[in-house]
Amino acid sequence: MILQRLATSIRKQDWFTVGIETLIVVFGVFIGLQVNNWNEARQHRIEAETSRERLIADLRADLDAFATRRQWYEEVMEAALRVDDALRSDPPDAVDETWRFVRDSWIASGEWPFAPSAQVYKELQNAGDLDLIASGSMQRRLRDYYEDSASEIEISLTFRSAYTDLVRQLIEGRVGMRMADCLSAASFEPSLPGTNSTSSYKDCPPPEDFALVVRSAASLRESTALRPKLNARLSNLSGLRSLLDYLDRQAASLVSDLETPE
Repeated sequence: MILQRLATSIRKQDWFTVGIETLIVVFGVFIGLQVNNWNEARQHRIEAETSRERLIADLRADLDAFATRRQWYEEVMEAALRVDDALRSDPPDAVDETWRFVRDSWIASGEWPFAPSAQVYKELQNAGDLDLIASGSMQRRLRDYYEDSASEIEISLTFRSAYTDLVRQLIEGRVGMRMADCLSAASFEPSLPGTNSTSSYKDCPPPEDFALVVRSAASLRESTALRPKLNARLSNLSGLRSLLDYLDRQAASLVSDLETPE
C-alpha cells in the first residue's frame, strides 16, 4: 500500500510526501532487519545454552566414570601388590592362601577400557559452532581434554597388557571361567560412584576340583616371564592412577568454568 502511495506521489511530484514515505519505507526495513537480527541472536543464545548444558552433562558423566574406575583400579593395584609379595615368598601350604594367590593374579590382570564421551564436542567442532560456548582459551582446553587426553586414555586403557595375556594363559581354563563368572563386577554401577560397595569383587570360592587351582598356582610361580610382566603391570597401574587423577581435575575444571561462562 505504501509503495502505491509513493508511486502516486512521485507522479504528482509531491516531493515532500515522497520524502516522508521514503523515510517510512527505510525505517520499516531497518526495524525488520533489527527484529531479524534479534531473533537470530536469541536463537544463537538458546543453541549455545543447550550445547553448554549437553557438554556439561557429558563431562559430569566422565567424572562419574573416573571415580568408579579409580576405585576399581585401586583394587586391581592392591591385588597386584599382593601377587608381588607372594612371588617373593615361599609357596603356601594352606588352601585359602593358594586360592587367594590365584585369585589375586587374576584380579591384577583386570582392565576396564574407557573413552570420554566426545559426541557433543565433535558436533560443535564439525559444525564450526564451538564459538557459541567457548572462547579461544576454553576451546584449547576442550581440545586438550577431548583430543590430546583421549589419546593418552587410549594408550593406557585400551591396549591389553602383556601381564594380562600371560596370566590368562597360565591359569587353568576352568579356573579362569570360574573366576570370570563370580568375580564379575556386573553389579558395579559406573554412573553412581559412592553408592557401590567398598569392593568391586564378590568373594569367590574355589572350584570343586582344587587340583586345577594348585596347577594354576604352580604355573604362575614357575613362569620366568611373570615377574618382569608384573613389574611392568605395576608401573602401568601407577601411571594409570595419575592419569585418572589428572583427567578428573581437567573435567572438573571444565565443568566449573562452563557453568559460570564469562
